[in-house]
Amino acid sequence: MVKFIDEIRAQGFDISYLNIGGGLGIDYYHTGTVLPTPRDLIDTVRELVKSRNLNLIIEPGRSLIANTCCFVNRVTGVKTNGTKNFIVIDGSMAELIRPSLYDAYQHIELVSPPPSDSAVSTFDVVGPVCESADFLGKNRELPAPARGSGLVVHDAGAYCMSMASTYNLKMRPPEYWVEEDGSVAKIRHGETFEDHMKFFEGLST
Repeated sequence: MVKFIDEIRAQGFDISYLNIGGGLGIDYYHTGTVLPTPRDLIDTVRELVKSRNLNLIIEPGRSLIANTCCFVNRVTGVKTNGTKNFIVIDGSMAELIRPSLYDAYQHIELVSPPPSDSAVSTFDVVGPVCESADFLGKNRELPAPARGSGLVVHDAGAYCMSMASTYNLKMRPPEYWVEEDGSVAKIRHGETFEDHMKFFEGLST
């Protein structure tokens, strides 16, 4: 990119900024992997950028906020079709589309730790939307949860609410902010069916 900027400048154009984008990931699998930080990225190109008197722009958003949020769900049932086991939750691809859209991995756990002697099985974690792609995780090793149990999908800070929809009339959920002292504040109201119907007010019948 710097060589390209040299060529553009040689043609008389004034280039002041270089945007190298993002691409910094997070430890989606929760394996303890140490990944590069925004500073690490800057350090690799700092001297080269300075040598051309450029202003560097980076887009590290996902690496900063992806693991700051989680998508909390309630288990509505556990079932099997004879060959696969399913944990059905009230959340769906409408709220978090990454897994169904491009097979992205999101770490999934039960909210409350199960008893130490709980049997573990392989489950697909699926939602209530009538689509074969409505899943949050496939082939996950989890203890069978009771109906009403909490289930959390981690690392939903970067591409959850920003990509959420009201597909299948799934209203977008509320969002909460948790302080370091454990106090909780609502920062976004959950949508209602009445909110959805406002789009049609005043239209001719």
